[in-house]
Amino acid sequence: MKKLMALAVLGIFLAAMGGNAFAGWVNGYTRSNGTYVRGHYRSNPDGIKSNNYGPSRSSSDRLNPYGRDNDRDGVPNYLDTDDDNDGISDDYDSKQYGR
Repeated sequence: MKKLMALAVLGIFLAAMGGNAFAGWVNGYTRSNGTYVRGHYRSNPDGIKSNNYGPSRSSSDRLNPYGRDNDRDGVPNYLDTDDDNDGISDDYDSKQYGR
């Protein structure tokens, strides 16, 4: 019975981990139209706009996405639910970064 319970818990854990895509570095690549996209960090693709890193403005931003603060309010983009301080939550804002 203990072995069965342990296998069930392990199976649930592995199933939960298998479906997750993790944040990390994306190598540079060339699109089909010939445009080169530089390497960059990406946030975890989970469908929630408010927890994304946001665009980088400098080479240091590309290397440290956790420090990106679009509206310069002291709260990094991935923790800020309103990245451009327009009063509209990022999840409902068509211009999340004020562009």
